[in-house]
Amino acid sequence: MAHFQKPAAGSWTEHYPDLGTAPVDYTDSIDPEFYEAERNGIFRKTWLYMGRVEKLPRVGSYFTRELPVVNTSLIFVKGKDKVIRSFHNVCRHRGNKLVWDDFPNEETAGLCRQFACKYHAWRYQLDGELTYVQQESEFFDLDKSQYGLKEVRCEVWEGFIFVNFD
Repeated sequence: MAHFQKPAAGSWTEHYPDLGTAPVDYTDSIDPEFYEAERNGIFRKTWLYMGRVEKLPRVGSYFTRELPVVNTSLIFVKGKDKVIRSFHNVCRHRGNKLVWDDFPNEETAGLCRQFACKYHAWRYQLDGELTYVQQESEFFDLDKSQYGLKEVRCEVWEGFIFVNFD
């Protein structure tokens, strides 16, 4: 980036007329289309900090994060193999939010052996595998291995948990 010396006298615009004196255009700060482009071009393509490993001290420890900037909710969990994983917080049956307490739009944390959907009781292991479907015989050709939780790329660096959607 170019470096300009501060003028000894007068104003910047006197010495650098290319700067202009018109009001600065702020359309990019309020335009919904520009915001959508930023969401897709920046937040969906970069590593996002989600928390510290201390939030997941034991196998089965989990917490959720609401990410309105990318229109999603995530679950972070320490699996039986002690690996920290991240999944979209959505049941694969009807798209209901999987993990929530009293208010679906608030973040929560806890300890569990598995995740169970409050809508139709589909159950998922800590590694995201679908293990139980209520009234499974009513589903024709249901291959449970195809309906596990959708994993989001998750990495731990120096105790910091990051995700990347790209």
